[in-house]
Amino acid sequence: MKKFIVLLLLPLAAFADVVVPADKVENSVNIRLEAETTSDVVGELRKGEFLPLVRSIDGWYEVELEGGATGYISADWTRVEPDPVAEAEAGDEPVVVEEVAEAVVEEAPLEEVVEEAVVEVAPEIVEAETEQAVEEIIELEVVEEVVEEAIAEEPVAVAAPEPELPPVAPMLQVDRDYVVKARKDGELGNSQIFDDGNRVGIGTEAPEQRLEVNGSIQIHDQNSSVAGLMITQSTGDTGYIMHNRASTLTIGAGSIDRITIDRDGNVGFAVARPNHPLEMASGAHVTAGGVWTNRSSRESKENISVLSGDAATAAVMGLRPITFNYAAEQGEDYVGFIAEDVPALLASADRESLSAMDVVAALTRVVQEQQRRIEELEAKLDAR
Repeated sequence: MKKFIVLLLLPLAAFADVVVPADKVENSVNIRLEAETTSDVVGELRKGEFLPLVRSIDGWYEVELEGGATGYISADWTRVEPDPVAEAEAGDEPVVVEEVAEAVVEEAPLEEVVEEAVVEVAPEIVEAETEQAVEEIIELEVVEEVVEEAIAEEPVAVAAPEPELPPVAPMLQVDRDYVVKARKDGELGNSQIFDDGNRVGIGTEAPEQRLEVNGSIQIHDQNSSVAGLMITQSTGDTGYIMHNRASTLTIGAGSIDRITIDRDGNVGFAVARPNHPLEMASGAHVTAGGVWTNRSSRESKENISVLSGDAATAAVMGLRPITFNYAAEQGEDYVGFIAEDVPALLASADRESLSAMDVVAALTRVVQEQQRRIEELEAKLDAR
């Protein structure tokens, strides 16, 4: 009587657990940094998606996030199920199970010996026709080889060959939360990217925002004529900084261009193509010589009436010229007026600022009125 070894290939039925949204969830469930409803939201689990379960605690599931970080999700809005991906893959991947069976090797055909070994080791798999079970579950060529060796030679225990694994690069000096970088062939180490599962830092291990970069950032779009940084709110409104092929820089807010700087250095506020060093949408601008120029076209004005000489004289006589310096600018003296003290004709609505053109217009009207009176007096003198 001889002993031999039979190798059976049986499916492995060990599945991991995953967390999925409960049936009552309409769209998604929030994932939080800690197991508290007041903790920061670090992600969401949408309907139809799942995340690996790490552990269960009171009223919460800890789940594994992308990058190895973890978060917490309420057990009231989720449930635990077997991992569907692992379950599907396990059905296709056989696992070698080594069992020892005894059989009397006489004149029986090899197929009968194999069949008896299968029935002894795993009777549940031969409830169907034995011949079909042997063909589908056992790799017959492997069994034949082992049995033939057992008949021809002394009994030998044959184990499944260990698979040859590819060499793994050593993890050298890799700190927690750092993204791994191949420093050179066969050596791994820290990269410049730090990721604690909630914030990402490039060049810093203490990011205070979702993304923080220590150093300069270059945005280079090689496939179009525009490169830019877009900042979009949940409402859809977008702020942006863009640079185009005409060397024009545009700053936008609320999805509308607000500030434009052209290649000559001209700056426009709500002006797409400024023609002056500084230009406003109203038409006011600073000339190349540095002179501030107000827009004064009739087209931009209404309720036009002539300023009376008496009103202008009263306003000018009510002015109190002073000397002063600005609190934020020590050592530089100016001559001017106090906005709160000027007559109503020359005051702004908020009583905090003055228009130089208002004062000039009143002075002009006073000079005109004085000139008219001088001419009348001269005419009277000439008539005598």
